[in-house]
Amino acid sequence: MKNSIFTNMKCAIFDMDGTILDSMGMWHGIGAQYLAANGKTPREGLWDEIKRFNLVESADYFIEKYQIKKSQAEIMDEIRALISGHYGKTLQLKEGARELLEKLNEKHIPCVLATATDRPSVIACMERLDCVKYFKAILTCLEFNTTKTEPLIFEKAAEVCGAKNGESVVFEDALHAIRTAKKAGFKVCAVYDESNEEKTEPPLTDWQRILELCDADCKNLNEFELS
Repeated sequence: MKNSIFTNMKCAIFDMDGTILDSMGMWHGIGAQYLAANGKTPREGLWDEIKRFNLVESADYFIEKYQIKKSQAEIMDEIRALISGHYGKTLQLKEGARELLEKLNEKHIPCVLATATDRPSVIACMERLDCVKYFKAILTCLEFNTTKTEPLIFEKAAEVCGAKNGESVVFEDALHAIRTAKKAGFKVCAVYDESNEEKTEPPLTDWQRILELCDADCKNLNEFELS
């Protein structure tokens, strides 16, 4: 695939989870994994119940709904350990991710990883997969006290590369993050993930809404031919 959004690109900004890393299935299943490890049978639709919860809210939910006889802090630590184990040992790159990063590096286009995941998990995963070398910088939302409902993480990534927003391409899979990047003047390449089939804003799927916003899209990162 050739696309004009890559012409004169001075910065490539990559999300991690669901974009270059095949990890959304892990996030969808982590609650059920935790409950099973504590001898509880997850109810059908668990993910729909907890997908908008932060870690504190998830811990409280497990205490109230599943009678987990542990403190909020204990549950949070145990869930963090499960998540950390996946990043450090099991999660893999999505098809075409390494090849695209290598192409960008060969063309001397700087890449920045901009993610909502905590730095220890990111580094553990990227080092294991030998991917740290592809990025000029790795930025996390936690370090800037922000989320991807605000453009700060994308703006900081462009700044690292000495690029303007409009000279930077954001590779993202999440609807809310794509909206943020577009509003801030970034070019956006949407990367499909199975989680995009959710209907967080019915009646359309997230992917259908994403296609209305993005400048380019792909089902597989191998699709791109950089001119």
